[in-house]
Amino acid sequence: MKMQSSIIAIACSMSLWSGVCLAADDQVDYLKQVKPILRERCYACHGALKQEGGLRLDTAALAIKGGDSGTSIQLGDAAASLLLERVSATEEAERMPPEGEPLKPAQIEALRRWITQKAVAPKDEQPERDPREHWAFKTPTRPPLPKVDQPTSEQARWQQNPIDAFIANQHRKQGLVPQPVASKRVWLRRVTLDLIGLPPTQKELDTFTADESPEAYDKIVTRLLESSQHGQRWGRHWMDIWRYSDWWGLGAEVRNSQKHIWHWRDWIIESLNEDKGYDQMLREMLAADELYPNDMEKLRATGFLARQYFIFNRTAWLDETIEHSAKAMLGLTFNCAKCHDHKYDPLTQVEYYKLRAIFEPYQIRTEMVAGQTDFEKDGIPRVFDAHLDVPTYLHVRGDDRNPDKSVTMKPGVPAFLSSDALTLAIKPVSLPAEATYPGLRESIVKTHRDLAVQQVTTARSAVDAATKKLAESQTAAKKLAAKNAAAKPTASKSTADQPTGSSTEAIVRDDFSAAKPEVWEQRGGKWNYANGKLTQSQTGTSRATLRLKQLPPTDFEARLKYIPTGGEMWKSVGISFDVTADGNEVMAYASSVVGGQKSQISFKQGGNFVYPPTAAQARKVELNQPHEIVLRVRGALINMRVDGEHSIAYRLPTSLKRKQGFLELIAFDATVDFVSFELRALPKTLKLVDAKAAQAKPNAKVASLPVDQARLAMTVAEQSLKAAEAQLASIEARAAADRVRHVKPAVGQESATKERLLAASKSERVVAALRAEENLSRAELALMQAAAGKKADAEKKLAAAKVARDKTRKAIDVPSEKYTSLPGAKKTQEDYQNRNAGKPYPTTSTGRRSAFAKWVTDPRHPLPARVAVNHIWMRHMGTPLVPTVFDFGRKGTPPTHPELLDWLAIELVENNWSMKHIHRLIVTSQAYRLSSSNAGVSEATMSADPDNRFYWRMNPVRMEAQILRDSLLSLAGELDVSLGGPSIAVNDKKSRRRSLYFVHSHNDHQKFLSMFDDAGVLDCYRRAESIVPQQALALENSPFATEMAGKIAGRIAAAYPDASDADFIRTAFVTILSVEPTSDEQATLTELLKRMTKLAKAKKRTNPTIAARTSVVHTILNHNDFITIR
Repeated sequence: MKMQSSIIAIACSMSLWSGVCLAADDQVDYLKQVKPILRERCYACHGALKQEGGLRLDTAALAIKGGDSGTSIQLGDAAASLLLERVSATEEAERMPPEGEPLKPAQIEALRRWITQKAVAPKDEQPERDPREHWAFKTPTRPPLPKVDQPTSEQARWQQNPIDAFIANQHRKQGLVPQPVASKRVWLRRVTLDLIGLPPTQKELDTFTADESPEAYDKIVTRLLESSQHGQRWGRHWMDIWRYSDWWGLGAEVRNSQKHIWHWRDWIIESLNEDKGYDQMLREMLAADELYPNDMEKLRATGFLARQYFIFNRTAWLDETIEHSAKAMLGLTFNCAKCHDHKYDPLTQVEYYKLRAIFEPYQIRTEMVAGQTDFEKDGIPRVFDAHLDVPTYLHVRGDDRNPDKSVTMKPGVPAFLSSDALTLAIKPVSLPAEATYPGLRESIVKTHRDLAVQQVTTARSAVDAATKKLAESQTAAKKLAAKNAAAKPTASKSTADQPTGSSTEAIVRDDFSAAKPEVWEQRGGKWNYANGKLTQSQTGTSRATLRLKQLPPTDFEARLKYIPTGGEMWKSVGISFDVTADGNEVMAYASSVVGGQKSQISFKQGGNFVYPPTAAQARKVELNQPHEIVLRVRGALINMRVDGEHSIAYRLPTSLKRKQGFLELIAFDATVDFVSFELRALPKTLKLVDAKAAQAKPNAKVASLPVDQARLAMTVAEQSLKAAEAQLASIEARAAADRVRHVKPAVGQESATKERLLAASKSERVVAALRAEENLSRAELALMQAAAGKKADAEKKLAAAKVARDKTRKAIDVPSEKYTSLPGAKKTQEDYQNRNAGKPYPTTSTGRRSAFAKWVTDPRHPLPARVAVNHIWMRHMGTPLVPTVFDFGRKGTPPTHPELLDWLAIELVENNWSMKHIHRLIVTSQAYRLSSSNAGVSEATMSADPDNRFYWRMNPVRMEAQILRDSLLSLAGELDVSLGGPSIAVNDKKSRRRSLYFVHSHNDHQKFLSMFDDAGVLDCYRRAESIVPQQALALENSPFATEMAGKIAGRIAAAYPDASDADFIRTAFVTILSVEPTSDEQATLTELLKRMTKLAKAKKRTNPTIAARTSVVHTILNHNDFITIR
């Protein structure tokens, strides 16, 4: 007896299935303590769907009856009962259940005591229904609308929209009295936030409240559904459901999802805006590559499958594909059958792997987009069937290390969702040539051609520049030789032009920490303020200019600090002045050009720039190092200092008369960070270096590039031009060869095909030879410029370049038909070993996914339409009709309104799967108009339905993270509502775009959004709603919320400059919350405004009124009704 007590105590302590430990003589409750064990662990093999060994355990009577092995329960004798023997067996081969953890001691003890007590159970217990008869597995039919005979006027209102007929019917059945309708203001805010994710404007509120026409509500809904913002609002909803995620990895290595997956996001938004049928969206996501292989717009949709990519484990990749395709589209947990037959739904493990066989062949590649050949910068990730015959094996107990290779799984769908009319009809798909060889697409050929033309143009400009540079060097060398043959190079130092201890007050001083549009005008270039400096990132032959709006004094000192960071060739940065509309300009700059780093003063005369040799000095101007140019101008005399040393003294020629003009900071073919700038009038007492004195003792380094270097640099430029021209010709030749090679030639044209192939092959070898010549000349130039300690390394590189040149020369005339097709796509690494990297794209596709897509979207399919309308309903009404939104199976929760769910599903299908049609039905219903308040509700209604399962009032919900941020920006007049484009970095605090455009991945989350229940990356079928202190703190203290409050206050002040304090409070309240303040709220905010005004004055704020009113706005933003959609 003591031992028995100990066993019971241990069992109770380990119990996970019951919170109560019964005494030894307590009666076991079969329905609460035994049947849940049998349902959870035994029904899968011994229930209605399957009866292993002829045994059923879904009723006590059937359990007692037993199976092929005889009676499983001996009433009153647990020790002699086969059931207890098998569940408590110590040998794994004998123990039941065969998979998963064994029953816990407390569970075994409950079974033992139940049998000992003679297995008492209800006499009317019914066996489990056939799982295949589950409501969700039956094709819906349109139920009749509930009607009321001789309805009252109130009841008649609930019959005008079919949705209301079903809702009102439940009200009557449950004895519920619905709340009154919400005010027009509350409804407008609700529907506007629901349909476009932005609050209504003051004008929209006024217009709607004044509209007494019967069509007033419908007009609002039409306007909102036609807004481009609708796609962005609902795009984020479906991005939740379809698990949108930007790529993440390590460095540039993609580990999950794909780079440029944002193209899929844009496809979602565009599809919703054009009201593309939900069925069509699913087909495109699952199989656009088979259904529309040449339609790049539709191919974006396969980002749904590309997003599942996981480099480390193909099984994990496909498991997620199956799991989330099923959950999102069918509302079923297929993943529960990976290791064993599904415990609840009639899905076998074999069927799970048949589903895997549908997806087994697919891989991912990135399609080149028109105008961009760099796949790192852009491209469309899409899927394709790469391995048509790859086998699928069942993994024993779900372990991919233990595949059962005795049987190859054929693609298929679950039997319980199949019928003669609803089958998987797989037919291989022959792909057009452009799908197999994407470089054939005309847009791609044009992209390669345009890039080659651009390279030719750049090369020609480089030749012109090199020619000019050579002429300058030759002229300078001749003059210098004639004038200073006997002069020894001396350091050009003077007591003049030195830093002085006193100066005039700065007219302009800018550290470039923030934009100052009132000071500067950007005229060409790519400018960006970041990290406390101003960056210019344009390269090439177009000059980037930052013009000072204020004219400088005639005699001035300008001081520029900067860091050059790159450029294609010249890398020149400096200051221009006397810039006039008729073409005058004087320029002083420093150049980091390889082999010719220098400082230079030049001027424009007769429409052309003049570069006087005596106004140049060779000097180091290294990249990625800080530099300073100090320019001092008095009349025609110019002194230029570089990095603290006198560099150039030059007097403009008498033929060039100075004219007052603008001063500009310039960057020519240079990327540069501008650090600071100062401008002041030149002190009259400051002595400058006289140009004649400076030229009398010239610096031996004054010459431009040494002539031999300049001549070789011109050779390099000419060779680069020839190679660029050959590359353009090669692109045309290879494009022509691709067309005849991959498109069947006409009869009699076979010889022309061979000629094209030979020409394409030779064109590539010609380009290689010309590039090798260019590289050899570059190596010679590098050796010429190399410092003494680096000569040996430069000589080795020169020798290697000669070998490469000789090799390519010999290869030119070797006949061959091999050549490189124009690239049009890049295959994603299949796994970490990058197997099959060079395998060509197949000419056919299996047709498996297109068959699956058609099966999923067949109007007779029982699930997709129900799942879709359930998601839409939940996001309008606050709660779903089926609470388990991704599990419509037998373990899921039954619908609260099954007839309404089926009616909506049929309505969706019969209206071309139009989601906008369903939106309109819901938001124009009486149920949607109800107040969310429970004020005045009857006790009977509250007690009958405290959770509002039957919608006797509207459910208030909290804004999602994205809508909260977007609303703040919209109210502040700051929101950028433009559509589409690459994702925005999460740390971009200046972006004003809608929040769904922020990077959203495993690695990156926008901080403000993460505070407010942002979407989960792994899955987010239903957003969580939380109320935590961090959210209040974020709205109260975050710089973003504070900034928006100030802008909202400023916007109201600008619109109503003469508003009294009372009017301001009312306007702010209505602007933010869409409703009038109560008298208590008005009084509280009035008192707050008085206190904050007094405080602002005490702190000597610049504008105490605006400061105080900003505090009031900030307070209203922290009102619960701002973050709540009523």
